[in-house]
Amino acid sequence: MDARILGGKKLENQKAKSASRDLSLDSVAEDLFGLNIRGVQSILAIWVRPREYFAAARTPNWHDKYTPSIRLWLSFFALFSALKYWWFATSAGMVGAFASGFEDAGLNLPEDLTYQDIGAEAALWIFGWVPIVQIISMLFVTLIYNFWGERTTLALRQRYLFAVMIPGASVMPIFLTIMLLVPPNLMAAYGILLAAVAFFVDFQTGYRGGFTEVSRTGRAWRAGLLAFVLVTINTLTTIAVQIAAIIFIGQKYGLAPVT
Repeated sequence: MDARILGGKKLENQKAKSASRDLSLDSVAEDLFGLNIRGVQSILAIWVRPREYFAAARTPNWHDKYTPSIRLWLSFFALFSALKYWWFATSAGMVGAFASGFEDAGLNLPEDLTYQDIGAEAALWIFGWVPIVQIISMLFVTLIYNFWGERTTLALRQRYLFAVMIPGASVMPIFLTIMLLVPPNLMAAYGILLAAVAFFVDFQTGYRGGFTEVSRTGRAWRAGLLAFVLVTINTLTTIAVQIAAIIFIGQKYGLAPVT
């Protein structure tokens, strides 16, 4: 009996050592961001062959070929969280805009802080909450948005919706990095540019892959409507979180009395 137990443990150890030798950089990426080679291939498929990816979304296991869309979106959320301190703590445009606003409002500052420090705190606070509020909002959209041109379940609508958002999420790191170079007086214009890019990317994804059961005209207005809904929700949630951040910072440090 003891020999069989020892033999079983030895076999388990050998399997564990064999599995550990199979670990690769793909495993590291999975550990860090939940994004592995299959995930990267899925992102490329949404860009190049979106109809094929949306067809896989109709199957329980995604044809055993693609990563689920909501998991991909959450992977980008993890990536954004990892990079947010670099993006926003060094963003002269966004941090400077908040710093100027707090200075104009007469925010009281502790002696060891500057308006730039408070602006950076606000930017980080906003970026930490925006994705959380957005994903809650998007899950709510799956409950009410039903213009896919086919009969869908709640689970399928969730898969479709996040699939439409993946290409936009994949290019946002580029535009957020460029934002580091945008001066404070151009931040509003750059925000409009980001909204326009997001609309175009969401539209082309929906048109090319998400509405295969309807005519070209049906695809066009459905893709346009969905892109408009997504951009509007993202814009409103961002504005709402910014307002909340301003209120939070104001309550935390207090405003100077008007003279």
